[in-house]
Amino acid sequence: MSRSLTVLTAIFLICLAVAALGGLVWANTQYVRAQPTEKDFLVPWLGMRTFLQYGDSPYSDPATQRAQILYYGRLAAPGQDPLALWLPFPVELFYFPIALVNDYVLARAIWTTCLEIALVAMAFLSLRITGWKPGHIFLPVILLFPLLWVFGAFSLDSGSAAGFIALALVGFLLALRNERDELAGVLLILLVSSASFFGVLTFFIFWWIIYQRRWRVLWGFIMGLAVLLGLAFLFLPGWFLPYINGMLSHSVYNIGFTTTGIFGSLSPVAGPRLGWVLAAILLLILFFEWGNSLAKDFRAFLWIVCLTISVTPLLGIPMVPKDYLILIVPLMLLLAQLGERRPWLKRWGVPGIVILLLVGLWYLTIALVSANAYATLINILILFLPVILVLGLYWMRWWYIRTVPTGMETPP
Repeated sequence: MSRSLTVLTAIFLICLAVAALGGLVWANTQYVRAQPTEKDFLVPWLGMRTFLQYGDSPYSDPATQRAQILYYGRLAAPGQDPLALWLPFPVELFYFPIALVNDYVLARAIWTTCLEIALVAMAFLSLRITGWKPGHIFLPVILLFPLLWVFGAFSLDSGSAAGFIALALVGFLLALRNERDELAGVLLILLVSSASFFGVLTFFIFWWIIYQRRWRVLWGFIMGLAVLLGLAFLFLPGWFLPYINGMLSHSVYNIGFTTTGIFGSLSPVAGPRLGWVLAAILLLILFFEWGNSLAKDFRAFLWIVCLTISVTPLLGIPMVPKDYLILIVPLMLLLAQLGERRPWLKRWGVPGIVILLLVGLWYLTIALVSANAYATLINILILFLPVILVLGLYWMRWWYIRTVPTGMETPP
């Protein structure tokens, strides 16, 4: 009897999950139909569909022209983004399953649903990595936070794959901590593919791996990369040079925002110089912290990864707000330590900070968009959170990664 109840319960839960998933896809389908076409998903998806349907390279003129007609309603005019594919073909292969769906609206709805699931999974794994245990009442808010805050909405609306990259980072950290090094190496491939945000971090990660002699991570990375490159050159031998051209074209028409540009808008002469001086100082700090953490344990590694992620947007590298999704990892580490070191904040203070971030950023975004103050909005979104996170990470550094004598755990 009990076994039959268990089977019935399992069947009920499976049916409930399928119904919820179907409802989510339906809701996303309605949203996609009401929104204009985006670039981040359209170009890679349509490029892979062109390759599967007609055998044309996703970097070819026919693939590019199909994207232009679907996005602009015509061929791109001079000065408009030609929508050339900017991803390397090994990364483009990840779009193969979704490219089997021939309807753009349905394909993007399924893609968005997968992104939403990835964001919730990223929040859940981030709790495990940081050791944060929020109360049962507050837990659903934390798990849904990546979906609800401004940067998550930007990412979902644009069809960006940033959510999958963020999940790959958290999975990489968890695999490293659990000594599943081959899996960590495979996930590292996805981080390397997102050089704009993770280029600085991957430099440190490889340095740390070599210093720690975690050779199985390198082995997993090399084997996974060899498989992807082998498949890429097998199916499309001449992809590399067209990819370079597409990447350069994309960088010209999708510049992003930099700290030097933001400072330059405030002071055309002194602003850019101030931005480069700030970047140089932060790089020196990073190199010092990297060298200081190489021989320490995983807690130090996690802290320096979070610091590197938080500092990267301040280094003058072009960024877009939708990529800030990854800052959830250092944010959760900071909130976890805030609740641990200040117990009086754990019950209401930390949830209050999360709600303030959620509501406050949305309020600023809506208010400044309504006032047509886009420059002010970008300045706040690009600079505010990284600065707060860097300051917060240094606030917790003393007791989080430093060994101190018993009885002296509280910093002076």
